[in-house]
Amino acid sequence: MTTPFPLLRLPRLALIPVFQQMEFIDVIAFSLLSKRTYNLSKSLCKKVSSRDIDLEIDKNCLRIKIALTDGSPLILYFHTDVSKTVEVFYRKNNVQWKNVVSSPKQWIQRVFDVTKCPSLNKLILNGTPDYDVISFLNVVPKISYLHISRNCTNSFAIIALQIFSPVTSKITLSKLPYSNREEFQRFWLRDVDCLTIYADDLSSFQFKIDDLLASNAVKLELSKVPLSLRELNRFFSCWLNKTSNHRLERLSVKSLEYFDEDVLLEGLNATRFTENQTRKFRSTSPFYQFCKLTGGFNVRRVDGKLAAITLGNFFEETFINFDVWS
Repeated sequence: MTTPFPLLRLPRLALIPVFQQMEFIDVIAFSLLSKRTYNLSKSLCKKVSSRDIDLEIDKNCLRIKIALTDGSPLILYFHTDVSKTVEVFYRKNNVQWKNVVSSPKQWIQRVFDVTKCPSLNKLILNGTPDYDVISFLNVVPKISYLHISRNCTNSFAIIALQIFSPVTSKITLSKLPYSNREEFQRFWLRDVDCLTIYADDLSSFQFKIDDLLASNAVKLELSKVPLSLRELNRFFSCWLNKTSNHRLERLSVKSLEYFDEDVLLEGLNATRFTENQTRKFRSTSPFYQFCKLTGGFNVRRVDGKLAAITLGNFFEETFINFDVWS
């Protein structure tokens, strides 16, 4: 029979080398036991060597993925319907921590404080939780990528966009939560570095080419958007004349018509580049990936800036892509 070691009875100076030798996963587990263990873990733990941290929020589950610099992912699941239990995946092992803090907000805050997380790499909202997590995440200074799924309620998605879009450089929407065109336009006209919409909801807002011209996004990817080839031709013409979004670096839209290059390129003074002039593209969203496109057309703006118009196929659908080169 072994006697538990009275760790918490050690003086603070004796605890410092103990925490320095503890594995990071053990420090997190220790911090979830009580308020006292949390305060010790937060103050004595050295900075964690992590590349980035992802947070996924579902209706009954919180998931944190910590990508450590040694290549080992640490994944924590907090199931809100299973009281005081955390499921842990680390180095091909699956364990459960029992009798941890019961509040989802406390759980997230303790993990963030122990990891000394300055920002989030990804925030994925995959459902509307039955608990308040927005109030805590409101203090996160930066979120690289925000994804809102169809499973979120409109009210939750709107609050999330209001709070997180100012600190997010990349937004992906599987649904548009707005009830009318005015609400949609207030969101649409914001300055967003990268915006991806792969829902079919845009048609309900009478989305027009004038909306596309008014966008301030640097990179814009749209799926199921009812834009004709003539409307896209007007957009390209406005770009050539510097009367559209000056920040734009990439546009990708789905073509709803049989591709007719004479209609799309009319008046653009476009020049075809050959299949030997292979251009590489990087998609800004997960809903399709164009790793390489061969062939297309170059167009040059009045100030000399060059752009390329290319085609890509994804699941038998055609996308027209517009990329600014220089």
